[in-house]
Amino acid sequence: MRDETKRRLDRQLFLQKLKWAGAGLAVVAVLAIGLWFSGLDASVETHRVAGVVEKIGPLVGGSSRAIEDGLGVDVRLNDGRKIHVAVLKTTDPHVGDTVQVAEHVHGSGRVTFSWK
Repeated sequence: MRDETKRRLDRQLFLQKLKWAGAGLAVVAVLAIGLWFSGLDASVETHRVAGVVEKIGPLVGGSSRAIEDGLGVDVRLNDGRKIHVAVLKTTDPHVGDTVQVAEHVHGSGRVTFSWK
C-alpha cells in the first residue's frame, strides 16, 4: 500500500472514530440534562392557599376506582386564580365552601395543587 493511500485510510478511520465519540458524548449530555431536570422537579415547596369552591363534577381520567371514589372540584383562589383539584367523595365538598388547598411549587417551575 502506498504511503499516501495509507494516510487517507487512517484519516478516514480517525474521522469515523470521532463521529462515534461525538455521538456518545451527545447521548451522555442528554442523559445528564434529563437527570438534572428531574432532580429539579423533585424539590418541592408547599404553601397553603385559601379559596372558594365554584363547581363540583365527576373526576375525569385515571383508573375506574379513582373515578368511582373521586370528584373534580374547581376552586377560585383568593388571589384570583382558578384551579382544578381531585378530591375524595368522603370529603363532601359543597359549592361556596371556603377551603384550604396546598400549592406545590416544584424546582422546575411546575405548579400543582392538592386538596387539604
